[in-house]
Amino acid sequence: MSNALVSGLDPASFSSVIKPADDLFRYVNGPWIDTYRLPDDRSRYGSFDKLAENAESQIRDILEDDDCPATKSRALYRAFCDTDAVDAAGIEPIRPDLDAIDHAADKTALTRVLGSLNPTGGPDLFAMAIYGDPGDPEHNIVHIEQAGIGLPDEAYYREDHYAQVREQYVAMVAKQLRQAGYGDELESEEQAKRFLEVDTSIASHHWDNVATRDSQKTYNPTDYAALSESLEHFGLSDWVDAWQTAYDATTAGKAQPLDFRAIVQHTIVHEPSFLSGLDAFWAASDLDDLKLWARVHTIIGWAGMLSHEFDETNFAFYGKVLSGAKQQRDRWKRGVSLVNGVCGEDVGREYVKRHFPESSKQRMEQLVGNLIDAYRVSISTSDWLSEATKGKALEKLSKFTAKIGYTSHWRDYAALDVRDDAGLVDNMRAASLYENGYQLSKAGKPVDRDEWLMNPQTVNAYYEPSLNVIVFPAAILQPPFFNPEADDAANYGGIGAVIGHEIGHGFDDQGSQYDGDGKLNNWWTDEDREHFEQRTKALIEQYNGFVPSQLVEKYADEPDKAPHVNGALTIGENIGDLGGVNIALKAYAFALDAAAGKPEDGSTDAIKAALDTAPVIDGFTGLQRFFLSYASIWRTKQRDELAEQYLQIDPHSPAEFRTNGIVRNVDLFYTAFNVQPEDAMWLDPDKRVRIW
Repeated sequence: MSNALVSGLDPASFSSVIKPADDLFRYVNGPWIDTYRLPDDRSRYGSFDKLAENAESQIRDILEDDDCPATKSRALYRAFCDTDAVDAAGIEPIRPDLDAIDHAADKTALTRVLGSLNPTGGPDLFAMAIYGDPGDPEHNIVHIEQAGIGLPDEAYYREDHYAQVREQYVAMVAKQLRQAGYGDELESEEQAKRFLEVDTSIASHHWDNVATRDSQKTYNPTDYAALSESLEHFGLSDWVDAWQTAYDATTAGKAQPLDFRAIVQHTIVHEPSFLSGLDAFWAASDLDDLKLWARVHTIIGWAGMLSHEFDETNFAFYGKVLSGAKQQRDRWKRGVSLVNGVCGEDVGREYVKRHFPESSKQRMEQLVGNLIDAYRVSISTSDWLSEATKGKALEKLSKFTAKIGYTSHWRDYAALDVRDDAGLVDNMRAASLYENGYQLSKAGKPVDRDEWLMNPQTVNAYYEPSLNVIVFPAAILQPPFFNPEADDAANYGGIGAVIGHEIGHGFDDQGSQYDGDGKLNNWWTDEDREHFEQRTKALIEQYNGFVPSQLVEKYADEPDKAPHVNGALTIGENIGDLGGVNIALKAYAFALDAAAGKPEDGSTDAIKAALDTAPVIDGFTGLQRFFLSYASIWRTKQRDELAEQYLQIDPHSPAEFRTNGIVRNVDLFYTAFNVQPEDAMWLDPDKRVRIW
């Protein structure tokens, strides 16, 4: 690296009144949080969102370029942005769906209607996804999961805390029904109240969001006969036959022919009691109630693609009430998001050509290599793992695959029948048909290990346990996460911690149940698993005590009502964060001057000795810059409504605890900032959790 080292930090933006030893998150981010005003169309904004906003503008430029080769992406974008045509169409594009529901003479007929609407984006009582079989990770299989509700989570239907949200949900549904021509104000309100009761009945059979994280309990291989028995009253065969007939009649059905009944002969049911409960609900319910459920979910499911009044009513609840946004995002921004979701690789290919330098990929490969080396040392020198489990862990680590920037096998969109002369809803139906055909055609076939689950313009990263692969899209490889001009401290504290986090998912509460080949397989000794769970339990208890600062303030008069972080829900991400920081520190030490040598014994003293060789830049040591960089990537401000929603449904902890809750468990943080027992960040050494 040249002498023109830059720290990758902005020290002038740091707090002059808060010490890192008291609150690292607010030392780095506090002045920005205090002065930044969230735009009316934003529920949150931070480091991730800033990069996403940049990518959004870059995708817009591509879509509005007449020479853009992504013609189907452009057609969909134009259809969404043509508000005159959308408003003129009103609700008519989905009127045939509503008529079919309304005219269903009995439950069997309604089952067939739901089956016929599903391929084009109709309402789901249960969801289907196609990916690897945890018992046979080389092959894809259909996964069946709970669905059928309109609120974010089953807790919204049963907890008193959400009573006001339920009232506003009913008000939104009533207004949508009136707008669609289903009764006057009194009639629509009565229908909406009844709809909530029906929706609540379905939600009562949902597993909570901690139970759905259990990889063993959600692995239930099921054949068609057993699945049909679980849905005896619903009539699975009627639903499947109607699905097939509707799909075969479309352009996509002819371009991507499927044998749907054969595809669902073997499935994995994630929540078996949900299906049996759903079937009992179907048997006990009146036809009118079931039609009401289907009618409302059809309207609210399509509302964002309909005329202004439906779109705004939908936003007033899902955007304002649930997330706190004050106004809709610009139409073009929503259009870009739509394109990214429907045919992201179509436009992503052009994005990579214009905006991703190959040099970034090469630098990332070096970082990933050092992170994997650091994990190898950490596992090898673990003082709580047996030699047998260490061997299996190292074997799994040796099989990790890293994918950086973009896919080498771009998706073929030839069967996507999106057209310039079609309306928005028709194009979205075509998109749903294409996606169903594309996904379902994979069932029973070998897993494509080159397929990506994110577009290159996505600001995120992921670990897929069934493939044992970590993926880093192009758009996240920018400051503050990755800066090719900055010294290593900034990059290891930024993208290095993210890399370590994703590798760490291979060894978290879920990933640790999969072996190096992606198979759901217990490779731990019972004693080691017990040690692991003791450590994770301590981390769960730490996080259970956290309340976001903004909600402490909101509930200052009623502190007992302030919602807490759910340590069990967030444990996987917290393990990833904690392991990511510890391992990134090791990797940073490995990356320093070769004269420092690799601290192969993995001890804190050996790591510190290597880190002491780092230069001082902008008045900060390398160790300090690492932690400051880490805190900077979690710079975030969000509205109270979204903060509360995320506490209920998001497996990630709030940003302040992804910073402070993690580093207080890392010994070298205490060294970096001379943290003492009287400082707010202090945690007694015997209470600090270390896993990897």
